[in-house]
Amino acid sequence: MKKITDLELIDEIRQRFEFNRNALQELRVLTQKLEQMNEKLQESEAVKSHFLSNIRNEINNPLSAIMGLASQGSTENTDKAAWQTSATMIYGEAFNLDFQLQNVFMAAELEAGEAAPSFAKTDILAVITSCLDKLSHRLEEKALILEQETPEQIVFVSDAKKVELIVLNLLANAVEFCETQGKILIKARVDSDKELHLVVRDNGPGIDPADQETVFDRFRQLEVGTTKSHRGHGLGLSLCRSLAELLGGTLALESEPEQGTTVTVLLPFASQQVETVAKEGNLFLFDSSDDEEVF
Repeated sequence: MKKITDLELIDEIRQRFEFNRNALQELRVLTQKLEQMNEKLQESEAVKSHFLSNIRNEINNPLSAIMGLASQGSTENTDKAAWQTSATMIYGEAFNLDFQLQNVFMAAELEAGEAAPSFAKTDILAVITSCLDKLSHRLEEKALILEQETPEQIVFVSDAKKVELIVLNLLANAVEFCETQGKILIKARVDSDKELHLVVRDNGPGIDPADQETVFDRFRQLEVGTTKSHRGHGLGLSLCRSLAELLGGTLALESEPEQGTTVTVLLPFASQQVETVAKEGNLFLFDSSDDEEVF
């Protein structure tokens, strides 16, 4: 058996201590990562639980209201004025239900990587007009002042359905958070680089700078619980940002408490050669003349 010197023994012990120290450090790092992962899993479960509870109310409440109002309107004693009131309320509830489900389905497509853009010649002003028509009942209900700054026509190559969902969510947020008789501004233009600028500004309560990243977290709202003062389930802004990025653009938010909120979406010119004219489901159809400028 080979004899080792004291120095060799000390060196061997030192190496083993170093090995154990490194192993312990790696174990600490691994433990920290596992703890962080566990926290994220717990947060994810809490968000999912909150979303499922919230979406249940977002679906059940409009459906219950629609069925109740329709039942009242179907009675023989219902006069025309009462039925018109019920019909307006039914439309409002049906629109809200459809809007929320559109967001959920689009979020699912984005999550699954199945939301590939479908480019076409898109009439941007027709998209904006359609969104405003869909929200007209809410604009009238809150007596909101709407300002629109757009040229007479913008024909832009993009994905009409996704652009419409961006505009609809931004306007719906502005309507939701504006006080009665508040003001909303929507602007659209194409700059010299053929980049589409969409701006929606409101004079609502604004967002604290500390919360401005939180509002982009999917299924997260600044208000939670059954007593929250605003409906929805925290998908709108995250969806708008994801759709803007999917189309190669950006979304920026500027806000201060009590100073309102401005959201700016920049979408680049889609260089694809397209002959398709945007229909976006049954939203609109327009004829493209040879002399009109298409961006």
